[in-house]
Amino acid sequence: MRIDPSEYMQLRAWFSHMVPKAFPLDMVAPDNHPVLLLDRMAEKAPAKARKGLSDTIGDILEFTDGWASEDVMTCNVELSQMNLPTLSEVRARFSKVVQRVVRRGIIKSDSEFYMLRSAVEQRGADTTSLWPLLDAYQARE
Repeated sequence: MRIDPSEYMQLRAWFSHMVPKAFPLDMVAPDNHPVLLLDRMAEKAPAKARKGLSDTIGDILEFTDGWASEDVMTCNVELSQMNLPTLSEVRARFSKVVQRVVRRGIIKSDSEFYMLRSAVEQRGADTTSLWPLLDAYQARE
């Protein structure tokens, strides 16, 4: 998922809200908090920070994939009340990127590669059409 500079702060806020929901608190040290690391990166390299944010959003989607529908709905309400995209909206956007790559038939970037790989890991055996795209991209590297 490509993150435009104009939407960075909103998705950063989304990420900030989702980190404690997706990562065990004992995994997140204050000096290595993912949002803090992202902010440090944004100061020096905004484009890298947008890519890093995109990648970590993919991780959060992967970690929350097994959530019960009630948990997703609760999270959607919280995010909506904060004027942030809902978890369902971010999932749909992620899915659209995967669909676009499949229609195109080629992976164009590392970001797309990691999204497809996450999709394979999340969805399991019904993603056999994604493996040739992933293999082809790795062969080009």
